[in-house]
Amino acid sequence: MQHAHPTPHLTSVVKKVVASASEPPVDPQGLADDEPLNGERLHINSLTLISLLVQVEEETGLALSDELFVGRSFTTVADITAIVAQSSEAAA
Repeated sequence: MQHAHPTPHLTSVVKKVVASASEPPVDPQGLADDEPLNGERLHINSLTLISLLVQVEEETGLALSDELFVGRSFTTVADITAIVAQSSEAAA
C-alpha cells in the first residue's frame, strides 16, 4: 500500500479538529504530528475519535471510506492525517 503525503492544509485542518475535540481543548499550533491522541496533552477516546472523523469529513469535503479503517489503529495525530491524505488522493 502506498502512503499518501498530506498537504499542509490537510494537516492544519486535522490538527485544528483534533485540538478542539480534546477535553479540554488545546492550541492546534503546538501539536506535533506524533502527538498521542490520548496522552498528556490530548484526551481523545474512541467515541471522541468517531465524531472527530465526521468533523474532518465536513471540514475537508472528503468522504472517509470504511475500507481505509480496516486493520488500522489511531494513536497519533499523524495516523488521522494519513487516512485523510489517502482519501484526498483517492478523490483526486
